[in-house]
Amino acid sequence: MLKKRISGVERYAHEVVDRIAAPLSASLYKPERSELFYQHFWEQIVLPVKLKGRPLLFNPCNLAPVGYRRNVVVIHDVIPFLYPQFYSSIFSRYYKGVLPLLGRHAVHILTVSEFSRRQIVKYLGVNEKKVSVVYNGVSERFSPGARALEQSVRSRYNLDRPYLLYIGSLEPRKDVKTLLNAFAFAQRELKLTGHALVIVGNGHPNFSAPDYSRDNSRDVKFLGYVDDQDLPALYAAAELFVYPSLCEGFGLPVLEAMACGTPALAASGSSLEEIVRQKDLLFPPGNHKILAEKIVALLADCRLRKSLSQKCLEEALLFSWAETARNTVKILDGLA
Repeated sequence: MLKKRISGVERYAHEVVDRIAAPLSASLYKPERSELFYQHFWEQIVLPVKLKGRPLLFNPCNLAPVGYRRNVVVIHDVIPFLYPQFYSSIFSRYYKGVLPLLGRHAVHILTVSEFSRRQIVKYLGVNEKKVSVVYNGVSERFSPGARALEQSVRSRYNLDRPYLLYIGSLEPRKDVKTLLNAFAFAQRELKLTGHALVIVGNGHPNFSAPDYSRDNSRDVKFLGYVDDQDLPALYAAAELFVYPSLCEGFGLPVLEAMACGTPALAASGSSLEEIVRQKDLLFPPGNHKILAEKIVALLADCRLRKSLSQKCLEEALLFSWAETARNTVKILDGLA
């Protein structure tokens, strides 16, 4: 089981690295200690010394030793270039200083969507031929079968009503405020009753932190981080999944919800349109009124919701971590 708090980038690393190591007869390098300063010191100073013979180095999590010239680096997104106001100044300066260097020096760059590829070419100033897209996958444990655990999960988190679900961090870019406003508008103006809104996730020190304490109520439940093993059942038991993020490099929670058979409403633009291909499930970013109207319409139309659920399942089948690993190995083999 993965650790309790895990980001989409970390999930990618867990899912892909073990799958590509065996086909490539690769060695796995990791720091001996977990302290943040030591991790960066190890990555930038110790690791290059260990790489005798200058093998190709695959870096799955946005960063790599800047002075090493045989890097293949996975850059999941360059969102701090687009929305610097949403990040701490230290993180933003570090990101903007290091990523262009990595982009120029890397043998090759992998990324997880066409949207991210375009942004990498634009903001890092690299040739588009140097960037390949390999989509993320979704684990087999995210499936409609997870609903078998619905009652135990409902009991554990005190979910006694039908609910809408959001899973992700609470950083401003995710625009959870628009979802909260949409839910309140749907209750106040569109007469939505009998449903709760469940928010799973927490803030992060690298991001400015909105205060949602005033939004916590009987109808809006903030669960914070939940055990990773509970996520499939939470997705599968939800009436709708809603992801209002302003910008995504991929948007893994949307795909996980779809794989569980839950219709996923997502903000249009960025990479999310590469995952959610049903126009009925897209809404303009930041527009809480249109989002509220879509929520109410879908909850009122069981037949449409079931149809969209089936289409989401079919589209989720196009993504798998095994395919992600296979395509990654092909690229690394070609470069090696």
